[in-house]
Amino acid sequence: MMVFKKNNGISALPTVLIISMVVVEVSVVSVVLANAFNNTRFGERLAREAYSVARAGAEDAILRVLRYKDCPSTPNCPASYSLAVGSKNAAVTIANTNGVVTIRSTGSVLLRSKGVEAVLGVNTDTGEVSLQSFGEVAL
Repeated sequence: MMVFKKNNGISALPTVLIISMVVVEVSVVSVVLANAFNNTRFGERLAREAYSVARAGAEDAILRVLRYKDCPSTPNCPASYSLAVGSKNAAVTIANTNGVVTIRSTGSVLLRSKGVEAVLGVNTDTGEVSLQSFGEVAL
């Protein structure tokens, strides 16, 4: 016959509680790390999309300068405009200073924005356009 003592198994409850707390902590840390990893990857994707939108805006402005050598003073080539690229938008500005056309395009996707700047040399006599620089700029 088995005789039970009054304090038999008293350490089982604290042991189970401690093991449960460790399992919960490991689960919470795993969820937080997975969320941080996903946010980082999502942020990188948004930044790439914003750069692509800004680049598309700058390339559109370059085509307008090629078509209209007096850009941005002609009606078909405004000094600033918005270009829809899919469901995103690029804000484009064109400035002409003594034959040097500076194009700035800003692409925005959700909370990310990227900027692209293109500098063109335009000969108003011959209409020749030369690309002097093209690249990402800080906003």
